[in-house]
Amino acid sequence: MKILSIDTASNICGVSILEDNNLIKTLDCDSNMTHSQVLMPMVENIFNETNLSLKDIDLLVCDKGPRFFYRN
Repeated sequence: MKILSIDTASNICGVSILEDNNLIKTLDCDSNMTHSQVLMPMVENIFNETNLSLKDIDLLVCDKGPRFFYRN
């Protein structure tokens, strides 16, 4: 089972792909840009770097943290 994991609970935005218990790839971004600016390009990059696409993903996991994806 391939899992796409998204973490936006802190200043560091993270995206990972796992297969069962094995980490395939992880990307982190700690910049002055908001998560809404970096998250989707990170997802696109991780798919490109792993030669995977959304259709290969069986499960999407995201955190519920103190930060919000969109800021007003």
